[in-house]
Amino acid sequence: MSDERETVPLSAVAPEVAQAAEPVLGARPLEVPLLVLADTRRSAAVLALAPPEGVLPDYEALGPLASTASLASTETGFLQDSPPVFRFDGPLGLIADVCRVAGAEIVRHDRDAFRSWFKTQAGRFPPVAELWREARRLSPDDLEALLVPLIYLNHMWRQGNPEDEPVVGPSAMPEPLHELLVLVADEVGAVPRFSQIVMTMMAWQLDGVAEREPVTYRELVSLDRMRHPFWLNNDNQSELDLYRSFYAVEAFGAPLYGWGAYALECAANDDQAGGTLALTMVRATLRNVYTYTKMLIPRIDAHQFRRLQVTFGWVGDEVNGVASGYQLPFMLMLDALFHVNYRHDGVVAARANNLRFVPEHWKSYFRMIYNRQPALKSWVHESGNEDLAAAYVGCVELFGLFRQMHRHLGGQVIKGGTTTGRIFADAKDNYEKFMAEMGALVADTNATGDLATPVLPDSPAAAASRGERR
Repeated sequence: MSDERETVPLSAVAPEVAQAAEPVLGARPLEVPLLVLADTRRSAAVLALAPPEGVLPDYEALGPLASTASLASTETGFLQDSPPVFRFDGPLGLIADVCRVAGAEIVRHDRDAFRSWFKTQAGRFPPVAELWREARRLSPDDLEALLVPLIYLNHMWRQGNPEDEPVVGPSAMPEPLHELLVLVADEVGAVPRFSQIVMTMMAWQLDGVAEREPVTYRELVSLDRMRHPFWLNNDNQSELDLYRSFYAVEAFGAPLYGWGAYALECAANDDQAGGTLALTMVRATLRNVYTYTKMLIPRIDAHQFRRLQVTFGWVGDEVNGVASGYQLPFMLMLDALFHVNYRHDGVVAARANNLRFVPEHWKSYFRMIYNRQPALKSWVHESGNEDLAAAYVGCVELFGLFRQMHRHLGGQVIKGGTTTGRIFADAKDNYEKFMAEMGALVADTNATGDLATPVLPDSPAAAASRGERR
């Protein structure tokens, strides 16, 4: 067990959640205790779509807590136990170096000059056979890490100048980088395009943490120490705030998985006191995520955000890349735990498109959380316990408020620009559709707080969009 104060035995967890003594980015977060996950996670894979060893575990048989422990860490949740390492020996090490320098080159906003520079850099590499021979020697985790700068380079090559209109259709980097990208992506079993999982789950580092050194939750949430290993606009504070706003969701969200799973275990055993405690901790976790996303989103320059979105988008590509919060485990867990059923056709389609980038074992786990009986809402309603009901409704109200905040602030940022991987008639059409979709999602989330309304399954289309197999 960690020596960190947040990790305590369940019997010692108090229902009151105090503020942390030390501020993070000027605010004092709630000091949410971590529910210890006793088992060791089976795989730290983040980008691989196929389950470890090619077999989906029977999460229904394992149950919520054992399943959670097989996928997540007590200290870091679905994030890796230590920051990804992008330093490799031999010619592979040059890939990350070139990617870092590219962020300073692309901000010159000269597409032809950038591509000329890029071709020169590509010419420094040995043939792909040699690169691939070296790559095959890497561990699965390191091979996933190698894919990250290749994906970033692929995007920068394709766009050339983030100030230009979005580039459409497929594109290929100069060899040997393009072929190496394809080979590595195929070996990892991942889509070789930019996604929120690449940006948030795989591209983070912490000042003061040595390579391959396990991180604690307290270190994970030190947002002032978080930096991004690769830039699309070198040393731009707005870009860093964008990365931090998404990273904060998974960093501060780490306690959610254990406490959410424990709430379902309590429902199965009719442990109303334990369920109240679990939901109190879920709400405190949500409060931290809400606090820091609300703080960071207004710091993101709208023009800078739209430039990043243009660079990230693969409009018209056969494997259209998307970078949406629908892919983040934190949002998938909350939707599954509280039975949020999507009704808006645009939201359903967006989630289905995004979940193509989510590992199958993650989706299977969240299907189990969604389908677990008794459903959390039904159990809370039938219990007649006022404290339990208040804890549940408090979570839903804050979840809805979080999505309302995202709708308002996100809408202000995307005005006049494009959202990732989506095709719109014009900027006005983009904004109106975003606001309509997010408004429907807020309503769907708030609806789960009506305890008297029975829990109903998703529509077939909505169920399919969250990975349900029927």
